[in-house]
Amino acid sequence: MPQIETATFASQIFWLIVAFVTLYYLLSRRALPRLTEVLEARQDRIAADLDEAERLRREAEAALASYEAVVAKAHEQAHALLAESQTRVQAETARRQQELDARLSAQLSEAEAEIDAARQSALRELEEAAVTVAQTAVEHLAGIKVAKKTAQSALRGVLEETA
Repeated sequence: MPQIETATFASQIFWLIVAFVTLYYLLSRRALPRLTEVLEARQDRIAADLDEAERLRREAEAALASYEAVVAKAHEQAHALLAESQTRVQAETARRQQELDARLSAQLSEAEAEIDAARQSALRELEEAAVTVAQTAVEHLAGIKVAKKTAQSALRGVLEETA
């Protein structure tokens, strides 16, 4: 094995040191700075991404708070409109109820007046029929002709006695 030969041992150590120094130089001046730059750029990009994520989170929280405020305001407006509508409907219902009550009262009064007029008319007709029946009955039974006024006064007397 040539590595273990002591005659070439000094030259091997020399070339080992030259190779090691060259490799160290290349790594420290070329490869490691580039690697450091890549790592620093990656770290900067990660930090920027984290900052952006934090900013977006704050914006999302602000948007959520704004949304909740708008929803709460919309709920308040809806409740106010609902209360206003209910008040308006109740007032309209009360007004219509009053109109209906007034119309029904007027119709009831008219109906009562018509009923009273019909009753009075029926009573007059009944009285006339009773007078005519009484006149005819007296004429057939007694053979006496009774005047209309006499029959009416007799009928009124009988009605007053029964009342």
